[in-house]
Amino acid sequence: MMLLVCCATQASNELADPLSRLNDKPLENITGVDTFYGSVEVEPNVRLRTLISRPKSVDKPIHPLLFTQWVSCGTIELKPGSGGKLGLIARESGLALVRVERAGSGDSQGPGCDQLDYETEVKHYVVAFEKLLKDKRLDASKVYVLGESLGSTTAPLVASSLQSKGYNIEAVIVQGGGALTHLERMINFERIYLERRPEAVPRSQIHEQMNQRILFQTEYLVKGRHPDDIAKDNPAMAAVRNDVRGLDKENHYGRPFEWHQQAAKHNFLEAWESLDTRVLVIFNEFDQFETQHGHELIVETMNRKSPGSATFIVQKGMGHSSWRFNSAEEAYADETGASETETTGKVMVDWLKSIRK
Repeated sequence: MMLLVCCATQASNELADPLSRLNDKPLENITGVDTFYGSVEVEPNVRLRTLISRPKSVDKPIHPLLFTQWVSCGTIELKPGSGGKLGLIARESGLALVRVERAGSGDSQGPGCDQLDYETEVKHYVVAFEKLLKDKRLDASKVYVLGESLGSTTAPLVASSLQSKGYNIEAVIVQGGGALTHLERMINFERIYLERRPEAVPRSQIHEQMNQRILFQTEYLVKGRHPDDIAKDNPAMAAVRNDVRGLDKENHYGRPFEWHQQAAKHNFLEAWESLDTRVLVIFNEFDQFETQHGHELIVETMNRKSPGSATFIVQKGMGHSSWRFNSAEEAYADETGASETETTGKVMVDWLKSIRK
């Protein structure tokens, strides 16, 4: 797989090396935004696609907003037009949106995202961002970080690592992910699954099912056992193994089992507490996975350390991905609803502007 080493903008709509673009895929074309394509080497023989997006009106270096993405695999390139939430942020925040395609995604080299473990993903972010912060289009005197979904767990780790290297982390924004342990997070996933799934689970059965699922998740995430081995322990564990949401034969939510086991070892609150920064935490009322408590924990931790440094916003009627629904159950079924990702983007942009006055 070939990657370009220099860069190109959507304005020219062509890459310096046409072989570097997989399947002749067109470049981003976001209204009011220039996107500069490039790549960085994060380990020997592994180069990752990079994208720096800035308002078309900008002709000088501006501060970067580093993006860490959700757990599911797939490209971080935006669809033509408005670009949704991220397009709005790139267009209106006054910051340069900086993205890195994970290994095996988009044009990036390396093992497929479905084989990429948590530690390597975080390491790749840090190495890539540190190199990108030297780009002439960026003013790295102030660095901002945005984490979406389970990117909300990598965001404080990346920010903390960059801060320890001397970068001024001006602010961190997260939406769709709190600061609970990964074990608690996955247990909560199961609780919500039992309560809201379309095929109703009798309320009288949830108690015992949760006890079994907690045992399974402990063996899996804390003790590091393979789900198939846990299933051999007894029929109850076999039943759980076959019913954990997102747990397939070879991966969990599209990522290797090791990804989740490594995430379970991280102390996310410690990472947050290490930061000297402003924080915005957004929780969507009908989130299908995460809890409000997990989000509030970030705010409480930061404000205890530095009163007034963290802001908490609850978006009513929205699900995990900022689609609007009439109820938590409707959101969980995910069969209706209307996208309001730009509403969330506007909240982020307004907050960023308020702290940069």
